[in-house]
Amino acid sequence: MQHLIIIFLLIMLGIFITLYFLLKSEIKNITSQLNEINNNKTNSKILLGSNKRQLGKLALQINKILEKKQKNEAEHKRMDLELRQAIANISHDLRTPLTSIMGYMQLMEDDNLSQEEKKQYVDIVKNRTKALKVLITSFYDLSRLEANEYKFELRPLNLYNVMSETMVSFYNDFLNRGIEPNIDIDEKVPLVIVDENAVRRIISNLIQNMLKYGEGFVAISLKQKKEGLITTFTNDAPNLSDEDAKHLFERFFTADRARSGKNTGLGLAITKELVEQMGHTISVELSQGKLSIIIKWKVYKWLE
Repeated sequence: MQHLIIIFLLIMLGIFITLYFLLKSEIKNITSQLNEINNNKTNSKILLGSNKRQLGKLALQINKILEKKQKNEAEHKRMDLELRQAIANISHDLRTPLTSIMGYMQLMEDDNLSQEEKKQYVDIVKNRTKALKVLITSFYDLSRLEANEYKFELRPLNLYNVMSETMVSFYNDFLNRGIEPNIDIDEKVPLVIVDENAVRRIISNLIQNMLKYGEGFVAISLKQKKEGLITTFTNDAPNLSDEDAKHLFERFFTADRARSGKNTGLGLAITKELVEQMGHTISVELSQGKLSIIIKWKVYKWLE
């Protein structure tokens, strides 16, 4: 009997020793794979050479950590690329008016210039300076909006009044472009909760966008519908592609940047941030060569 117990214990000891070395080998295998993944920055996962349940759970958790690490690295690369692109765009957009200002300042040093020519150059420098100020303000405002540092003073507002006043201020600009806008806005509309200055800027940005790119047909509407209060800004856009339309609200994106380099693409990005941070929605539709930017304003029933 005593011999049987000793034999049994020796068998159990042998099993435990075998399991120990198998476990040690598997842990060594996992460690080696981790070193390989970390050193070579691959997207590989931990593979087990056995079906041990606990080791399987450990490998699962390690793989989850690796996936999170890989996602973080990809996000970091994306943000770094966006930052580099933003810096490049900002540098370009600031350099253009500055170069122009410096050029005209040098021309003004010519003693042979007439007073009329000097006055003309001074006016150009003033306009370039104003444009530069607007550009810097836009950079600053967009950074505040994206950092959620923009302060809104929300209160009930009648969009009809604000839209009417803003459109009147742009009437001569439309005439100068030879455009007769098709305006259809309802006078009796429910109130919405917004920041008035933000709304004026939204409408101004969208009208300015229409003046830059509109070719012939321009329409502005304000309508009460089932889904809420809807403002629509539509203009001809025969050269705009569906792919371009998808990116219109991205900062620094302009469909003609590569061709002209004259537009910063900040206006629509700021517009989108202002609309959404006040709790409303904005979208783009491109149909039969016409671009529509649509804002759905939430109506508060208790204010009607």
